[in-house]
Amino acid sequence: MNKKLSYQITHSQNGLTVKTVLLSLGFSRHEISRFKFSNYKLCLNNNFIRVNHVVHTDDVLVIEELENEVFPLGQVTCYPEILYEDEDVVVVNKPSGMPSHPSHLHLQDDMGTALRNYYQDEHFVIRPIGRLDKDVSGIMLYAKNQLAAARLTKMRHTDELKKTYIAIIQGQLPDSGELSFHLSKDNHRRVHTQDGQACKMEYKTLKRSENTTMIEVHLITGRTHQIRAGFAGLGHPLVGDQLYGGSIEHLDRPALHCVRLQFKQPFCHQVIDVHVDIPKEMMV
Repeated sequence: MNKKLSYQITHSQNGLTVKTVLLSLGFSRHEISRFKFSNYKLCLNNNFIRVNHVVHTDDVLVIEELENEVFPLGQVTCYPEILYEDEDVVVVNKPSGMPSHPSHLHLQDDMGTALRNYYQDEHFVIRPIGRLDKDVSGIMLYAKNQLAAARLTKMRHTDELKKTYIAIIQGQLPDSGELSFHLSKDNHRRVHTQDGQACKMEYKTLKRSENTTMIEVHLITGRTHQIRAGFAGLGHPLVGDQLYGGSIEHLDRPALHCVRLQFKQPFCHQVIDVHVDIPKEMMV
């Protein structure tokens, strides 16, 4: 899905270079550097230009992302549960058991491919902003164009994009807390170490039972398996998370669900706040 942006040069921008104008409009230097080497068309008054071109009052600057790659389409076998959508983003409720994007073992049964087939758009590039593990459920965000993807990815690193998770852990925790630890890769798992990737998250208790605690988790950093490995390393694996020692007596997949996503629309900057209920199997 291509993106086309059009701007009319103001009197205050008269005499500036296109690069300076783009920086003032919120484009990053990395985004601008891509214009020379990727599928973008940059025009001023319908003429192709480069970013060092000088603009004048009332000129019309157009940036258009071109779609050259074509992907094979399949039948619509899965209708994604779309929670929010506009011309730049789509937010879905991913079920447990479905990967977020294609991999060598899952080339057709992932959520990204399901979206491409649902739209029947052979140009739809799968651009997940973050991901959920295959057996984890909840809110997933996809960008529909590269310009949106770049801005949303930046939001992940500046805390303008926030996710909230619900997890059920084995054992009991204090009512709330902040956890800081380091994780390193060990085959398919992540383990607590002294010098791995720094991880930080906050949690608060929502509900207790005799052997489990339901918690709300806010990530401050976003690392692979951060919640799963983080609590397992403290002796509190997630219910159903067999990889990290969780019991599968009552649930056969990790009891982890992304329930809320907050971010800004990448171009108009409207705050978007999406919620979804936890699945029935996690209601205790």
